[in-house]
Amino acid sequence: MDTALLVVIMSIVALHVAALAGGGLVLGIMRLLGRGPASVNGAEGRESIH
Repeated sequence: MDTALLVVIMSIVALHVAALAGGGLVLGIMRLLGRGPASVNGAEGRESIH
């Protein structure tokens, strides 16, 4: 396999892994601070009306 192609594939994989790890880290920190993913969307304190 060509070396340049291998480098491109490895860099794309590394970017995806870094993005997934970064997103998981942010969610973990938010849970430690007591904020869930729903509070990011502005749904905190709202109740649904049936």
